[in-house]
Amino acid sequence: MRSILKVSAALSATATLVLVAGCGGAAQPGADHKPKKPAASVPPRKSYDPPQKFATKGAPLPQSTAGDSISMGGTLRKPLPLVLHGTGAYVASADSLQVIDTSTGKATSTVRPRHKSIAEKDTETSAPVLTQDGRQALVPFLVEFPGKGTTPSRAGIELDAVDTTTGKAAWTLDLDDLPSWAGQPSTRARVVATTKSAAVISVGNGEHGATYAVDLDDRKATWHNDKMAAAAVIGDTAVAVTSKDSVRQQVIGLDINHDGKQSWSKLDGYELIVRPAGPHLVAITGSDYNSGDSIGVLLKPDGSKAADLTGDSSSLSCHYDDASATVCQTEEPRVFAMDATTGKQLWSLPEKGGNRVAPTVAAAWHGVVYGTTSNGPVALDAKTGADRSTPGAAPVAVNEYTGVALDQAEHRTLIAYPATG
Repeated sequence: MRSILKVSAALSATATLVLVAGCGGAAQPGADHKPKKPAASVPPRKSYDPPQKFATKGAPLPQSTAGDSISMGGTLRKPLPLVLHGTGAYVASADSLQVIDTSTGKATSTVRPRHKSIAEKDTETSAPVLTQDGRQALVPFLVEFPGKGTTPSRAGIELDAVDTTTGKAAWTLDLDDLPSWAGQPSTRARVVATTKSAAVISVGNGEHGATYAVDLDDRKATWHNDKMAAAAVIGDTAVAVTSKDSVRQQVIGLDINHDGKQSWSKLDGYELIVRPAGPHLVAITGSDYNSGDSIGVLLKPDGSKAADLTGDSSSLSCHYDDASATVCQTEEPRVFAMDATTGKQLWSLPEKGGNRVAPTVAAAWHGVVYGTTSNGPVALDAKTGADRSTPGAAPVAVNEYTGVALDQAEHRTLIAYPATG
């Protein structure tokens, strides 16, 4: 848990040194014919896995990198439409995917759908999702497939896979059997997650939803469900909320490998929300239909309960560290970490009877939690909750080369800060 844009490369020509002969045909005496020194190559960036410190200066990223994620008050109000891989940032918008060099903040390539995009320009866009081997970044575009003969044009999804080595489109897949409601410009599509061999795509417009599964090896759609939009993938199960009536809801699991067959249904409530909590757990919050009591529970891929979420779980957000821990935060504020497979709680802040406060969590990656307190940016150990370092920045996206965070002066611009330790 985890058409083709042609870009031609320019070949550099080698200049041939021509010696200008004198009147007698000999080279001018004393002429300096030393070969020019080759241009200095840019040294490879050093990586840190995981980084615990970042440079004080970095490369400003284009405004498109933030989309509409930055609030008027200078805070990030929703996830960024980008994913980091190597020294590149892959940024999705309604009608393109840009590859940004995090060393310079400049775009190195842009991939656009073959068909006309019909999504609204300000439609909320989700980040591209990497295949589990990291070789491709996947982004779905809402497009119009042209009509032919007596067949009218229709809305569909064009799934583009971008090679993370070259920045070029590797392949595309057209999903042209969307329900009629999907033609609305407010419809949005996102890749929910990838498994070893499949991608799960969610399509919705706030009132309706649908789910599509794509075989990444054969590059074809294997099944779809036009009644509900998957919200998370755990193991080989897509998890969605289904409505029994105008109020009553249940959480269901769809078997990705068996044509989306429903494998389980759990809970009986209303205002149910499904949130990913890593590749093996999903967090469910809402209210019980009969009692009205709050629901807060972690489920495993088979639908069994891993743990209860104690305390107020409103405004819950979770960050998987791409290793073994999931760190969640509530509005209280309260921060707690769990084993990403079993759901066992590892630590919680603020400490009972202690003097440590809960940070505002920005991201988690490979055993480190990044966040802020009134004292500034802080890095915690994901397994113990102990302070590890003062990183200099609180990145909302991070890998071994880069931490992407708001500028520390005006909090209006995203900066790619190089990892330094």
